[in-house]
Amino acid sequence: MEDLNRNMNTEKGKRLLERRAILYVALVYGSVLIASVLSIGSPDPSSKEALSMLSLFSFFPLLASVLTRLITKDTLPWMIKPNFRRSWGTYLVAAFLPGALTFVGAVVYFLIFPHHLDLSATLLIETYGRFGVPSDLPHTADSLIRIGIVGVLVSPFVVPVVLFAFGEEIGWRGYLLPILLKLMSKKKAILLSGVLWGLGHAPLVYFGLNYGLDHWGAPYTGILVMTLFCVVLGIWLSYVTIKTKSVIPASILHGSINVIGEWPALVSVPGVNTLLGPSPGGLISIVGLVIGALVLWRKLADPQLDQPKISPPELH
Repeated sequence: MEDLNRNMNTEKGKRLLERRAILYVALVYGSVLIASVLSIGSPDPSSKEALSMLSLFSFFPLLASVLTRLITKDTLPWMIKPNFRRSWGTYLVAAFLPGALTFVGAVVYFLIFPHHLDLSATLLIETYGRFGVPSDLPHTADSLIRIGIVGVLVSPFVVPVVLFAFGEEIGWRGYLLPILLKLMSKKKAILLSGVLWGLGHAPLVYFGLNYGLDHWGAPYTGILVMTLFCVVLGIWLSYVTIKTKSVIPASILHGSINVIGEWPALVSVPGVNTLLGPSPGGLISIVGLVIGALVLWRKLADPQLDQPKISPPELH
Protein backbone atom coordinates (compact mmCIF):
# COMPACT_ATOMS: atom_id res chain seq x y z
CA MET A 1 0.00 0.00 0.00
CA GLU A 2 2.86 2.40 0.78
CA ASP A 3 4.41 1.79 -2.67
CA LEU A 4 1.02 2.39 -4.30
CA ASN A 5 0.57 5.70 -2.48
CA ARG A 6 4.09 6.77 -3.43
CA ASN A 7 3.40 6.05 -7.11
CA MET A 8 0.10 7.93 -6.95
CA ASN A 9 1.83 10.90 -5.34
CA THR A 10 4.51 10.84 -8.01
CA GLU A 11 1.93 10.78 -10.83
CA LYS A 12 -0.04 13.53 -9.17
CA GLY A 13 3.14 15.53 -8.67
CA LYS A 14 4.06 15.10 -12.33
CA ARG A 15 0.68 16.36 -13.50
CA LEU A 16 0.91 19.33 -11.16
CA LEU A 17 4.36 20.25 -12.45
CA GLU A 18 3.16 19.91 -16.03
CA ARG A 19 0.24 22.25 -15.32
CA ARG A 20 2.60 24.76 -13.74
CA ALA A 21 4.94 24.69 -16.76
CA ILE A 22 2.07 25.06 -19.24
CA LEU A 23 0.46 27.86 -17.25
CA TYR A 24 3.75 29.75 -16.93
CA VAL A 25 4.47 29.57 -20.67
CA ALA A 26 0.88 30.50 -21.54
CA LEU A 27 1.04 33.56 -19.28
CA VAL A 28 4.34 34.74 -20.75
CA TYR A 29 3.24 34.20 -24.35
CA GLY A 30 -0.14 35.77 -23.69
CA SER A 31 1.44 38.83 -22.10
CA VAL A 32 3.89 39.27 -24.96
CA LEU A 33 1.11 38.86 -27.52
CA ILE A 34 -1.10 41.45 -25.82
CA ALA A 35 1.79 43.91 -25.55
CA SER A 36 2.60 43.32 -29.22
CA VAL A 37 -0.96 44.04 -30.30
CA LEU A 38 -1.06 47.21 -28.21
CA SER A 39 2.39 48.40 -29.34
CA ILE A 40 3.24 50.14 -32.55
CA GLY A 41 5.59 47.89 -34.48
CA SER A 42 8.78 49.68 -35.39
CA PRO A 43 11.98 48.47 -37.08
CA ASP A 44 13.88 51.11 -35.10
CA PRO A 45 15.20 49.51 -31.88
CA SER A 46 15.74 52.98 -30.39
CA SER A 47 12.12 54.12 -30.81
CA LYS A 48 10.05 54.80 -27.70
CA GLU A 49 7.58 52.09 -28.66
CA ALA A 50 10.30 49.50 -29.12
CA LEU A 51 12.04 50.35 -25.84
CA SER A 52 8.74 50.30 -23.98
CA MET A 53 7.92 46.89 -25.40
CA LEU A 54 11.37 45.56 -24.54
CA SER A 55 11.05 46.79 -20.95
CA LEU A 56 7.71 45.02 -20.58
CA PHE A 57 9.12 41.87 -22.13
CA SER A 58 11.71 41.65 -19.35
CA PHE A 59 8.93 41.99 -16.77
CA PHE A 60 6.57 39.34 -18.16
CA PRO A 61 8.51 36.21 -17.01
CA LEU A 62 8.63 37.58 -13.47
CA LEU A 63 4.91 38.35 -13.57
CA ALA A 64 4.10 34.92 -15.03
CA SER A 65 6.08 33.11 -12.35
CA VAL A 66 4.36 35.08 -9.58
CA LEU A 67 0.90 34.40 -11.02
CA THR A 68 1.66 30.72 -11.60
CA ARG A 69 2.84 30.33 -8.02
CA LEU A 70 -0.33 32.02 -6.71
CA ILE A 71 -2.74 30.11 -8.95
CA THR A 72 -1.18 26.69 -8.32
CA LYS A 73 -0.30 27.41 -4.67
CA ASP A 74 3.38 26.79 -5.34
CA THR A 75 5.41 27.55 -2.21
CA LEU A 76 8.79 26.30 -3.38
CA PRO A 77 11.58 28.80 -2.60
CA TRP A 78 12.72 31.42 -5.10
CA MET A 79 16.25 30.88 -6.43
CA ILE A 80 17.49 34.32 -5.46
CA LYS A 81 19.99 33.44 -2.73
CA PRO A 82 23.39 34.41 -4.25
CA ASN A 83 25.41 31.46 -2.86
CA PHE A 84 28.46 33.50 -3.79
CA ARG A 85 30.95 32.12 -1.28
CA ARG A 86 30.95 28.60 -2.71
CA SER A 87 30.31 29.69 -6.32
CA TRP A 88 32.54 32.72 -6.83
CA GLY A 89 34.39 31.00 -9.69
CA THR A 90 31.13 30.49 -11.58
CA TYR A 91 30.28 34.14 -10.94
CA LEU A 92 33.54 35.23 -12.53
CA VAL A 93 32.90 33.03 -15.56
CA ALA A 94 29.33 34.33 -15.89
CA ALA A 95 30.38 37.96 -15.55
CA PHE A 96 33.22 38.07 -18.07
CA LEU A 97 33.64 35.01 -20.30
CA PRO A 98 30.39 35.21 -22.34
CA GLY A 99 30.90 38.94 -22.82
CA ALA A 100 34.45 38.32 -24.02
CA LEU A 101 33.25 35.63 -26.42
CA THR A 102 30.55 37.98 -27.70
CA PHE A 103 33.23 40.58 -28.35
CA VAL A 104 35.37 37.97 -30.14
CA GLY A 105 32.38 37.00 -32.27
CA ALA A 106 31.97 40.62 -33.38
CA VAL A 107 35.68 40.82 -34.22
CA VAL A 108 35.37 37.66 -36.33
CA TYR A 109 32.43 39.17 -38.18
CA PHE A 110 34.34 42.39 -38.97
CA LEU A 111 37.39 40.40 -40.07
CA ILE A 112 35.16 38.65 -42.61
CA PHE A 113 33.36 41.88 -43.59
CA PRO A 114 35.85 44.69 -42.86
CA HIS A 115 33.90 47.14 -45.04
CA HIS A 116 31.01 46.86 -42.57
CA LEU A 117 33.05 48.51 -39.80
CA ASP A 118 32.37 52.21 -39.22
CA LEU A 119 35.65 53.54 -37.87
CA SER A 120 34.07 56.87 -36.99
CA ALA A 121 31.83 55.06 -34.46
CA THR A 122 29.31 57.86 -34.78
CA LEU A 123 26.40 55.92 -33.29
CA LEU A 124 28.53 54.60 -30.44
CA ILE A 125 29.69 58.08 -29.47
CA GLU A 126 26.16 59.50 -29.70
CA THR A 127 24.74 56.67 -27.56
CA TYR A 128 27.43 56.37 -24.89
CA GLY A 129 29.07 59.80 -24.97
CA ARG A 130 27.25 60.82 -21.81
CA PHE A 131 28.77 57.81 -20.06
CA GLY A 132 32.35 58.83 -20.82
CA VAL A 133 33.08 57.56 -24.32
CA PRO A 134 35.28 60.33 -25.82
CA SER A 135 33.97 62.12 -28.89
CA ASP A 136 37.43 62.53 -30.42
CA LEU A 137 38.23 58.83 -30.83
CA PRO A 138 41.06 58.04 -33.23
CA HIS A 139 39.51 56.44 -36.31
CA THR A 140 41.30 53.11 -36.06
CA ALA A 141 40.28 49.52 -35.45
CA ASP A 142 42.67 49.44 -32.46
CA SER A 143 40.77 52.21 -30.69
CA LEU A 144 37.46 50.39 -31.16
CA ILE A 145 39.01 47.16 -29.86
CA ARG A 146 40.21 48.96 -26.74
CA ILE A 147 36.71 50.32 -26.17
CA GLY A 148 35.31 46.83 -26.63
CA ILE A 149 37.67 45.41 -24.02
CA VAL A 150 36.63 48.12 -21.56
CA GLY A 151 33.03 47.26 -22.35
CA VAL A 152 33.62 43.61 -21.49
CA LEU A 153 35.11 44.61 -18.12
CA VAL A 154 32.34 47.03 -17.11
CA SER A 155 29.31 45.25 -18.61
CA PRO A 156 28.56 43.04 -15.55
CA PHE A 157 28.31 46.16 -13.40
CA VAL A 158 25.64 47.99 -15.42
CA VAL A 159 23.04 47.42 -12.72
CA PRO A 160 19.89 48.62 -14.56
CA VAL A 161 20.54 46.20 -17.42
CA VAL A 162 21.25 43.34 -15.00
CA LEU A 163 17.95 44.10 -13.21
CA PHE A 164 16.06 43.88 -16.51
CA ALA A 165 17.79 40.56 -17.16
CA PHE A 166 16.80 39.41 -13.68
CA GLY A 167 13.15 39.85 -14.67
CA GLU A 168 13.61 37.26 -17.41
CA GLU A 169 15.89 34.92 -15.48
CA ILE A 170 13.66 34.64 -12.41
CA GLY A 171 11.03 33.20 -14.73
CA TRP A 172 12.83 31.15 -17.38
CA ARG A 173 15.77 29.79 -15.38
CA GLY A 174 14.48 30.38 -11.85
CA TYR A 175 11.01 28.92 -12.26
CA LEU A 176 10.41 27.00 -15.51
CA LEU A 177 13.81 25.27 -15.76
CA PRO A 178 13.63 23.58 -12.31
CA ILE A 179 10.17 22.27 -13.21
CA LEU A 180 11.39 20.85 -16.51
CA LEU A 181 14.40 19.31 -14.79
CA LYS A 182 12.01 17.24 -12.70
CA LEU A 183 9.95 16.16 -15.70
CA MET A 184 12.69 15.10 -18.11
CA SER A 185 16.44 14.67 -18.55
CA LYS A 186 18.73 17.60 -17.86
CA LYS A 187 19.71 18.20 -21.48
CA LYS A 188 16.16 17.92 -22.77
CA ALA A 189 14.99 20.37 -20.12
CA ILE A 190 17.68 22.90 -21.06
CA LEU A 191 16.98 22.59 -24.78
CA LEU A 192 13.22 22.88 -24.33
CA SER A 193 13.52 25.90 -22.06
CA GLY A 194 15.83 27.54 -24.61
CA VAL A 195 13.41 26.93 -27.48
CA LEU A 196 10.44 28.22 -25.48
CA TRP A 197 12.45 31.28 -24.43
CA GLY A 198 13.44 31.92 -28.04
CA LEU A 199 9.89 31.60 -29.35
CA GLY A 200 8.82 34.03 -26.65
CA HIS A 201 10.87 36.64 -28.54
CA ALA A 202 8.90 36.03 -31.75
CA PRO A 203 6.62 39.08 -31.49
CA LEU A 204 9.62 41.32 -30.81
CA VAL A 205 11.49 39.96 -33.82
CA TYR A 206 8.32 40.18 -35.90
CA PHE A 207 8.25 43.94 -35.30
CA GLY A 208 11.95 44.24 -36.17
CA LEU A 209 13.43 44.78 -32.72
CA ASN A 210 16.45 42.47 -33.03
CA TYR A 211 17.19 41.98 -36.73
CA GLY A 212 15.21 44.70 -38.44
CA LEU A 213 12.89 43.87 -41.33
CA ASP A 214 15.12 44.26 -44.37
CA HIS A 215 16.86 40.87 -44.35
CA TRP A 216 16.01 37.81 -46.42
CA GLY A 217 12.88 36.00 -45.24
CA ALA A 218 12.04 38.65 -42.64
CA PRO A 219 10.68 38.36 -40.07
CA TYR A 220 10.49 34.55 -40.00
CA THR A 221 14.18 33.87 -40.57
CA GLY A 222 14.88 36.32 -37.77
CA ILE A 223 12.59 34.36 -35.44
CA LEU A 224 14.42 31.15 -36.36
CA VAL A 225 17.87 32.66 -35.77
CA MET A 226 16.74 34.26 -32.51
CA THR A 227 15.47 30.89 -31.28
CA LEU A 228 18.84 29.33 -32.13
CA PHE A 229 20.61 32.12 -30.25
CA CYS A 230 18.38 31.61 -27.20
CA VAL A 231 19.10 27.88 -27.19
CA VAL A 232 22.85 28.58 -27.26
CA LEU A 233 22.72 31.32 -24.63
CA GLY A 234 20.23 29.25 -22.65
CA ILE A 235 22.86 26.54 -22.20
CA TRP A 236 25.16 29.11 -20.59
CA LEU A 237 22.40 30.54 -18.41
CA SER A 238 21.09 27.13 -17.38
CA TYR A 239 24.56 25.84 -16.54
CA VAL A 240 25.42 28.70 -14.16
CA THR A 241 21.95 28.51 -12.59
CA ILE A 242 22.19 24.77 -11.95
CA LYS A 243 25.79 25.08 -10.80
CA THR A 244 25.08 27.82 -8.24
CA LYS A 245 21.40 27.03 -7.49
CA SER A 246 20.74 30.73 -8.01
CA VAL A 247 19.50 32.99 -10.82
CA ILE A 248 21.82 35.82 -9.79
CA PRO A 249 24.84 34.75 -11.91
CA ALA A 250 22.52 34.08 -14.87
CA SER A 251 21.15 37.61 -14.51
CA ILE A 252 24.68 39.04 -14.49
CA LEU A 253 25.62 36.94 -17.52
CA HIS A 254 22.45 37.92 -19.37
CA GLY A 255 22.91 41.59 -18.53
CA SER A 256 26.53 41.65 -19.69
CA ILE A 257 25.54 40.08 -23.01
CA ASN A 258 22.83 42.71 -23.45
CA VAL A 259 25.35 45.50 -22.85
CA ILE A 260 28.11 44.12 -25.07
CA GLY A 261 25.60 43.02 -27.70
CA GLU A 262 24.67 46.61 -28.49
CA TRP A 263 28.17 47.80 -29.27
CA PRO A 264 28.90 45.93 -32.54
CA ALA A 265 25.75 47.34 -34.14
CA LEU A 266 26.83 50.83 -33.08
CA VAL A 267 30.14 50.57 -34.95
CA SER A 268 28.77 49.02 -38.13
CA VAL A 269 27.65 50.78 -41.29
CA PRO A 270 23.95 50.79 -42.22
CA GLY A 271 22.61 47.95 -44.30
CA VAL A 272 24.53 44.97 -42.86
CA ASN A 273 22.92 41.52 -42.95
CA THR A 274 21.80 41.32 -39.33
CA LEU A 275 21.16 37.57 -39.56
CA LEU A 276 24.94 37.12 -39.83
CA GLY A 277 26.05 39.75 -37.32
CA PRO A 278 27.73 41.75 -35.94
CA SER A 279 25.44 41.61 -32.89
CA PRO A 280 25.71 38.38 -30.83
CA GLY A 281 22.51 36.91 -32.30
CA GLY A 282 24.06 36.70 -35.79
CA LEU A 283 25.06 33.36 -37.28
CA ILE A 284 28.72 34.44 -37.57
CA SER A 285 29.12 36.50 -34.42
CA ILE A 286 27.59 33.75 -32.27
CA VAL A 287 30.56 31.48 -32.95
CA GLY A 288 32.33 32.14 -29.63
CA LEU A 289 29.21 31.51 -27.58
CA VAL A 290 28.52 28.30 -29.55
CA ILE A 291 31.98 26.92 -28.79
CA GLY A 292 31.57 27.75 -25.11
CA ALA A 293 28.09 26.20 -25.05
CA LEU A 294 29.45 22.97 -26.52
CA VAL A 295 32.04 22.80 -23.74
CA LEU A 296 29.36 23.37 -21.11
CA TRP A 297 27.13 20.80 -22.81
CA ARG A 298 29.76 18.17 -22.10
CA LYS A 299 30.12 19.38 -18.52
CA LEU A 300 26.40 18.88 -17.98
CA ALA A 301 27.12 15.14 -17.77
CA ASP A 302 28.66 15.83 -14.34
CA PRO A 303 26.45 13.92 -11.84
CA GLN A 304 26.98 16.71 -9.30
CA LEU A 305 24.73 18.85 -11.49
CA ASP A 306 21.90 16.30 -11.48
CA GLN A 307 18.53 17.40 -10.17
CA PRO A 308 16.20 15.12 -8.17
CA LYS A 309 13.17 13.66 -9.92
CA ILE A 310 9.61 14.20 -8.74
CA SER A 311 8.87 13.29 -5.15
CA PRO A 312 5.82 13.65 -2.89
CA PRO A 313 7.07 16.90 -1.26
CA GLU A 314 6.43 18.63 -4.63
CA LEU A 315 2.68 18.41 -3.94
CA HIS A 316 0.92 21.45 -2.52
